[in-house]
Amino acid sequence: MKTFLYLMAGVVVVLAASWTYQVNYRVQEAENRVAKLSRAIDRERAALAVLGAEWAYLNRPERLRALAETYYTELRLMPIEATNFADVGQVSFPPEAGSAEAVVQQISAGGL
Repeated sequence: MKTFLYLMAGVVVVLAASWTYQVNYRVQEAENRVAKLSRAIDRERAALAVLGAEWAYLNRPERLRALAETYYTELRLMPIEATNFADVGQVSFPPEAGSAEAVVQQISAGGL
């Protein structure tokens, strides 16, 4: 009987060691994936910072003004002034849902 118990204990130890090895291997794989993704995120953040700096550089007002003047004949770009903007009251907005329903009712009644 003791031999059987020792054998069972040995089997349990071997199974536990095997399970521990597998878990350890999976954890190392997961840590490697996390480190790889972290490096990729850092690279993308750096690329975004460079793109943001390039965008700011390319959208400098003096540069855009010079380009607008250079290509005026092709593009007909005008400088932005306060008179270029309309008042909100001058903008025609689409009718509200309630008024559209009223128009539909008038059309179906033959009123329009």
